[in-house]
Amino acid sequence: MKRENLSGRILKDIRPRQSACTTLNWLFEHTLYTLALKFEHLQSNGVQALLTAVTVLICACTRAPSLQNHPAIADSLLIHINSTLPYDHLDILVYKDTLTQPLESHFRFGSGINLRIPCHPGSKIVAAIADIDGELAEGLVPDRFSTLEQLSMNYADENPYAPLQSGYVTIDGKRRCELALSPLLCTIEIGEISIDGDYPLLDPVAGLTGVSASADIFRYDGFHPSYTLDGPETLRYPMMMLTEIPFDIGNTPREAGIRLYCYPNEDEYSPGGSGTSIIVSGIIEEGFKQFDIPLGPLRRGGFLEKDIILK
Repeated sequence: MKRENLSGRILKDIRPRQSACTTLNWLFEHTLYTLALKFEHLQSNGVQALLTAVTVLICACTRAPSLQNHPAIADSLLIHINSTLPYDHLDILVYKDTLTQPLESHFRFGSGINLRIPCHPGSKIVAAIADIDGELAEGLVPDRFSTLEQLSMNYADENPYAPLQSGYVTIDGKRRCELALSPLLCTIEIGEISIDGDYPLLDPVAGLTGVSASADIFRYDGFHPSYTLDGPETLRYPMMMLTEIPFDIGNTPREAGIRLYCYPNEDEYSPGGSGTSIIVSGIIEEGFKQFDIPLGPLRRGGFLEKDIILK
């Protein structure tokens, strides 16, 4: 399950197999790490109180070794960023590709696509996160790549105009690499919509149900939600999940041109299940009517265009 985090941006995934002791250990080891990353929304009031008591404990973050003070290190790494979406800022994190995968360095850039960084020789894991909300404190990032992989993003805090993007690549001593970024958000576009009947659907609204509440930032497949949302009440941008259709729906197809956004969800839709679906609702013959349109499995960053005939 996920730790309850009503307003948080990044959260730790506490799997069902973890014991209460393991969870407590994680809180002691990682609470300082969340402060260091300046993800201000993460801490609940209880966790903030805990922070005061454990400030002397070790946390799962470290200050990235500074390469600027090592003039003997002449090697550099050229990174070409491949992204279909623009971004405002980008964090590059370099880990040694060894057994423990320790952090080597961390850099923040603007919107460039060809980036050169100083780099020790050897195999590396190069990770990137674009447009993360809240600045990474200079040099303070997860000290293991395995820790970085456990970070999740809250759907409620996503921005469809500047969605979080991420990616990583492993390089074997090369001096250049290409790093592909992809968003977590999936885009659902409603194309033509009509109703198979004699009466129009008045004041229609389109929304999503069964939306995954969070997603692992560096996961590429296997998205199976442990918790889903059926309403936009907690969303930073409610229009991601619910919007009005600008016309009454009749039996002649009309182009809606509406976009909704959700997190990847590979569960199939079933009654009482956790698949994602479109809900179209409105008034027909002076009564409220709701239509459910299952979307099927949704992959990370996917785009799905859906023409709808209501029956």
